[in-house]
Amino acid sequence: MKLSIITYGSRGDVQPFIYLALGLMDKGHTVTLAAPGNFKNLIEGYGVDCYPLAGDSEGIIKAPDFRKVIKSGNNIAFTSLVFKKIRNIQVSILEGVYEASKGADAIICVNTGFVFGATAAEKLKIKWLLVQLNPPMIPTKAFPMPMFNFPDISWLNSHTYTVINSILWQLQKKDYSIFRKHLDMTPVKGSLINKIVKDKVPIIHAFSAGLISRPDDWEDQFVIAGFFNQSKKQGKAPKIPHDLEDWIKTGDKPLYIGFGSIPFPNPAQISEVIKGLLAAGVRIIYCQGWSDMPDVPKNPNLFIAKQIDHAWLLPKCRAAVMHGGIGTVAAVLNAGIPAIITPLFVDQPVWAQVIQQKKMGVNIPWRKLSTLTLLNALNKVQEPLFVKAMQQAHQRLKQEDGIGNAINIIEAYCTPGQ
Repeated sequence: MKLSIITYGSRGDVQPFIYLALGLMDKGHTVTLAAPGNFKNLIEGYGVDCYPLAGDSEGIIKAPDFRKVIKSGNNIAFTSLVFKKIRNIQVSILEGVYEASKGADAIICVNTGFVFGATAAEKLKIKWLLVQLNPPMIPTKAFPMPMFNFPDISWLNSHTYTVINSILWQLQKKDYSIFRKHLDMTPVKGSLINKIVKDKVPIIHAFSAGLISRPDDWEDQFVIAGFFNQSKKQGKAPKIPHDLEDWIKTGDKPLYIGFGSIPFPNPAQISEVIKGLLAAGVRIIYCQGWSDMPDVPKNPNLFIAKQIDHAWLLPKCRAAVMHGGIGTVAAVLNAGIPAIITPLFVDQPVWAQVIQQKKMGVNIPWRKLSTLTLLNALNKVQEPLFVKAMQQAHQRLKQEDGIGNAINIIEAYCTPGQ
């Protein structure tokens, strides 16, 4: 088949789809990955065809008003600001999605871009499905809607999804009407979210069932496939600075600290934490990502990098301090090292709570992050209960095949004539 993959957001929203594209290409399919233009070089570096969409997601997330919302931790405010920021370019994004999908047999879309994917697929008269990277948003009695701190009450749980999905649809229904009009499509009434369920559009959750199990009351088209990991045969070997390889060999395993594509709200706080850890004799590799550079003096026990391949680096570390985005969580668990999560907002507090509950690591909300809380966490994850849980999770992940499971669903649903 010829397939169009659509995603938008940070690197954590792009990297899993690169691996999915590679897996589909290995099966003989032709794939175009449409993503923000600032990821074009990254995507093409893996040998995947990229259609650059309008906008620079790094520039958007680094804006002062975004930093303010990240600091507040308000998920609804963040979602509203995202829609506001891309409103001026959303028609250009839609046009890119539509152009990238012309001639395709089906569209595979990140769940946060469902309005774009649904509109383009209907106009082109092709099938489409969703891949979800964040916690489930499908009603269930098993647990309440994650990310909003609802009480876990069986008879109430399913209603929490109705409430939040209704709010999310109110934020997007005007855009849906604009998109349909732009593509000369007839107006429609009703919620697209409800239509997805009614039409039995598959939703593939790209995280391990070891974190969140599939509820028994879901319909068959809702699947928890497993993490989308890169297989060893895919892509080129990462380029690792020689000075980093030499530095790692010169001492004990370092502590990884990095917050990926979400700028840490208080750079001075991180600077003080790093200084305190260095004074305590801890070796550190700090991955800057999209955060500001910490204000720390040069130290032989500190290595700072803009970005480093997690699959190569993390197995060489003693533990990882990170924001809790699902991509980094996957990389840490696959590396078999403890996770110390300092969640900021959106889905990160959910994953932090899950990781701590399952004894795979420790949850330290970012405002409580300090040298002392971090040193205590490093001691905590060395306790036998945590070590055993981490080893069991690592072994379980070796048996999972998220990409293979996803491809089976995609082929079964999207193959013409099926």
